[in-house]
Amino acid sequence: MSLDSPLLSRLDRWLKRQYPNLTQGMIEKLLRQGKIRVNGQKATSGTRVSEEDTISVPDSFLKTLTQTPAPMVTYKPEDIDYLASLIIWEDEEICVLNKPSGLATQGGTKTTRHLDGLLQAYGCGKPFRLVHRLDRDTSGVLIVAKTLKMSVSLSDAFKKKLVKKVYWAIVHKTPALKQGTINAPIAKIVDGSKEKMVVDFDAGKAAITEYRVLKPLKDGSSWLELKPETGRTHQLRVHTSYIGHPIVGDKKYGSTEDESLHLHSRKITIPVSSGRTLTFVAPPPHHIEEKLKNSKINWESYA
Repeated sequence: MSLDSPLLSRLDRWLKRQYPNLTQGMIEKLLRQGKIRVNGQKATSGTRVSEEDTISVPDSFLKTLTQTPAPMVTYKPEDIDYLASLIIWEDEEICVLNKPSGLATQGGTKTTRHLDGLLQAYGCGKPFRLVHRLDRDTSGVLIVAKTLKMSVSLSDAFKKKLVKKVYWAIVHKTPALKQGTINAPIAKIVDGSKEKMVVDFDAGKAAITEYRVLKPLKDGSSWLELKPETGRTHQLRVHTSYIGHPIVGDKKYGSTEDESLHLHSRKITIPVSSGRTLTFVAPPPHHIEEKLKNSKINWESYA
C-alpha cells in the first residue's frame, strides 16, 4: 500500500499519526525487515519524509493492525504536574527536560506510560516533537521541539554534529589513562528476540567517544565525563565496557552491580542562530548524587 506523506516529518512520527495502534517496536521491526520503504528504498525511523515522498507499508500488516484496538492510557492531573516538574526551560519553540531514570522516552509493546505521551498530555494535543532520545534508564537533559520548523532545525543540527553533549557516568574501576578517545565502530547483533550493540571493526558504523576521569571514588569505581562525537545506539555503554570499565548498573554490558544505571546526560549545547548557542545542564539523579556524596565530592563545583 502506497501513501503520500502530508508534510515534512520523521518517518516514525508520521506513521504513528496515521496508525495510532502502531508502536515504536513494530515500526523498528518492520524497518529492519525492509517492509516499510520510502520511495522504494529502505529507511530508518529518523528518515525525514516530505510531501513529495511515497511511503509503502504492507497491506497484510495494516489489515491486522486495524483489527487491534489501541491501548488506552489516561493521564491524570498529577501526571501533568509531574511532567511540569521535569522542565528545565520552555519557550515558544523548545521544551528542555531533566528526564528521570526509569521513564521511557517513547512507547512500545509493553510500555504505555512514557515521556512522549506525557508531553502530549501536557501540551493538550500540541505536537511536541522528540528530536533525540535517551535510554529508559539514562537520566538527564532531553530537548523537545514545539514547532515543525524547530524540529527540522534541531534534527539537522544533530545530523551535522553541531549539537555538543556531555554525559556523566560512574564506571567500574579506574581507567589507566585518565583521559583519551575511544574510536571503536559499533554494530547490532540479534540473539533470539534480544538485540545488543557490539564493537565490530569489520561491519560496525563509526563511533567515537572522548572520556576524562573526573574523580576516582572510595568504593573503587570512578566518575567519568563522556563526550560522544557520534550518536550510535548505546554508544557510551558499549564503549566504556569495551575499554574494561562498564557503567555501574549496566548488566547488559558487563556490570555486576544490581543498581540503577549510573549514566546521566549532564549538558547539551545547541545552535539557535548564526554564531549563537544555548546550553542546558541537569543535576544528577539521586543514586548518582549519593555515590558522589559518599566520596565527599561536591558535584556542583564541576561544570
